[in-house]
Amino acid sequence: MAIKLQAWKIYLLLCTVWLAGCTNIQSLQDLEVKFIGIEPASTQGLNPNFKLNLLITNPNEQDLQIQGIAFNLALADQKVLSGVSNQIPTLKAYTETPVSINASISIIELFKIIPHLSQNAGEEISYRLNTKIDPKGFIAFNIKNEGVLDEKFLQGLINSN
Repeated sequence: MAIKLQAWKIYLLLCTVWLAGCTNIQSLQDLEVKFIGIEPASTQGLNPNFKLNLLITNPNEQDLQIQGIAFNLALADQKVLSGVSNQIPTLKAYTETPVSINASISIIELFKIIPHLSQNAGEEISYRLNTKIDPKGFIAFNIKNEGVLDEKFLQGLINSN
């Protein structure tokens, strides 16, 4: 009987620790990602490379070490850029952190979007940015942003051609 009671106490202690861990995960507020711009980067092979510039806001009271980030960017409802990185700085508590991520685009995707950008020069272009940020020890954040961009904002992509 004493052994069963001891096992019950250990089980109860483990459940309490597990629930406390879940409470910490739930208390994190979502990160915010702002799309700052696109600029050309060094090209390897036939596919041009770009840097996607983001501003990530951490509204939490603790620093978040980031294991990795992945994104894809669609312009005018066409996937244009995608990229991943595991070289992201720690997101300090209550700060905005600028982040640049190498992005790739295939020649086919580039040839699909360049005519659309040229035909609609001077007009706003819709965008959709899906970002996954994986902080160490916490559940990943999946952040979706949509908006419109003007030609100046897309200058890095247009001038790469």
